[in-house]
Amino acid sequence: MIDSRKEELLNYVKSIISDEQIMLLSLNGDASFRRYFRVSGKNLIAVDAPPSTQKNKEFISIDKALEAVSVKVPKIIAYDLDKGFMLLEDLGDTTFAKVAIGAQQQSYYEKAVDLLPKIATVDVDCPLFDREFINFELSLFDTWMLDKKLKVTLSDEEKETLKKNYSYLADNCLSQEQVAVHRDYHSRNLMKSKDELAVIDFQDMVKGPITYDLASIIYDCYINLDKDLISHLIQRAFNNYRNSGFLSETSLEEFKAKLKLTSLQRHVKVLGIFCRLSLRDGKDNYLNDLPRVICYVLEESKDDPKLQSFRAIIEKYVVGKF
Repeated sequence: MIDSRKEELLNYVKSIISDEQIMLLSLNGDASFRRYFRVSGKNLIAVDAPPSTQKNKEFISIDKALEAVSVKVPKIIAYDLDKGFMLLEDLGDTTFAKVAIGAQQQSYYEKAVDLLPKIATVDVDCPLFDREFINFELSLFDTWMLDKKLKVTLSDEEKETLKKNYSYLADNCLSQEQVAVHRDYHSRNLMKSKDELAVIDFQDMVKGPITYDLASIIYDCYINLDKDLISHLIQRAFNNYRNSGFLSETSLEEFKAKLKLTSLQRHVKVLGIFCRLSLRDGKDNYLNDLPRVICYVLEESKDDPKLQSFRAIIEKYVVGKF
């Protein structure tokens, strides 16, 4: 079958770099409908990002805003918003997940945490992570995991439990300093580029809780970190934020408490998203990471009296199903 968009993208790239001999070599994609191609013989990546589904304007504006605060991002060579094509700098194949291991793990995670205050200061027009936004994200768990995947019918009491606990999680997010948030800051969205870390996949940036990106990287849905390393990174992040003018009225213990609840909100959302990726998009590989995310949810809810009825729902319907 002819891939008409790939052919059109190839012709677009040829017109930009004036080279008729190039080929587009497919790269593994992410969880979206974007497709990435390495341009043969060039240090370039061609992106097919259909404008009907992808946030291309946001990608371009946030890329520039991150670069302005000295965060390494792929340089944009050219773009066509109408067609949904972009030509970017090729950052190579060395993902954070490949290098942040063994003896180098701590130093790489420290580098990742050290970028957070810079990201927080990004000046760009982006959506607010408000109560409506938060509740929609949490509803993905109800819709895609409980209803569509597990075929669970909740009682009225259980529905009310979720509603109350979702409000509690939203209150926590909204009570924090609101900053620029990458919103998917984890091991698969960081690259090693020469001697620095580069950030990718940032087009879903919002203005939201200051603990969100830290939760994403230390409670990664794809990697388990040692508890001692997590504690070290929390302390380091807190100090970094303080030194950058944030958290002046927040203690370390308050920061930790808010971080845990923010992480829980994110992981409940992810339970729904991973099921949606499987059911709607045929990306069943994401189901392999659900046991880790379920463990996070259980750990993050176990010591909070307000979350015990919610935790009971997880134990009743979700634990042992994946």
